[in-house]
Formats: sequence, C-alpha cells, structure tokens
Amino acid sequence: MSLHEKWENIDHRFRMLDAADQDGEAGLLSEAYERLIAAYQEARELNDEMEELLKNALMN
Repeated sequence: MSLHEKWENIDHRFRMLDAADQDGEAGLLSEAYERLIAAYQEARELNDEMEELLKNALMN
C-alpha cells in the first residue's frame, strides 16, 4: 500500500468517526429536547394546579 493510499485510508476513518460522533451528538440533543419538553409540560401542569388551589383559597 502506497503512502497516498494509507493517508486516504486514515482520512476515510477520520470522516467515519466524525460522522458517528455527529450522529451521537444528534441523539443526545434529541434526548435533551424530549426531556426539556417533558419538564415544561410538568411545570405547566403544576402551574395550573397552583392556580386552581389559589383560586379556591381566595374563594373560601
């Protein structure tokens, strides 16, 4: 194998590693986004509950 072929092989491997790394990062970002949405929904539910409790407390 010539030096040029070795460098092409190394370059190809680096590109494959970079692509795999980007896929991994995309997966992590997707998971983080899903968790953020779930936390937001939970916060909205808690906020609605608090508003209802406050409304009931003020009416009594």
